[in-house]
Amino acid sequence: MELELDALLIYLEKELKLSKEDIQLSLPYWKKFNYKKGEYFNQYGNVCQHLGFIISGVFRTYYIDENLKENTVFLYTPGEFVTAFRSMVQRIPCVYYVQALMPSFIVSIHINDLEKLYGTSKGWERIGRSIAEDAFYKLLNRMENLVFLNAEERYKQFLENFPDLPDQIPQYHIASFLGIENPSLSRIKSRLKGISK
Repeated sequence: MELELDALLIYLEKELKLSKEDIQLSLPYWKKFNYKKGEYFNQYGNVCQHLGFIISGVFRTYYIDENLKENTVFLYTPGEFVTAFRSMVQRIPCVYYVQALMPSFIVSIHINDLEKLYGTSKGWERIGRSIAEDAFYKLLNRMENLVFLNAEERYKQFLENFPDLPDQIPQYHIASFLGIENPSLSRIKSRLKGISK
């Protein structure tokens, strides 16, 4: 496997505890994709057919509300899987967009090939459960943050989870992710800057 895919192989072996034999089974199925800033991994109304692993770059999931405003729901960074999970698993049209926020490089696998692996190997069957659990906990964590944390607390947690993103993506995407308006985020940043002096 090429050097640029090492991050995926390390993740599968070290983080997901997949055996070298199971990793070898999957190698023919992974494909490389480059995305320009603004390009889509999956669009509203399309059935998502791929699971991607981010080597470099950043993706967001967003939807457009009745006022035609874009609302960022999830952010995905290197070392994470990116997909429209429900759409991919249930083979139904996606209700949101998955978009690259900067030039990004991923390796991805088609859901049909992923399901072949699930049926071939106990290790990959376990990985399927792990991916589903990760998607569930990401959703649960997101929901709890919006319900139980105030805007300033959400921003502080954002900085803990994504320390490099403020320098990489526009502030309005961060504000949208936090569920607030851009001017509100500017005030929070100014207040925190004043406290730290």
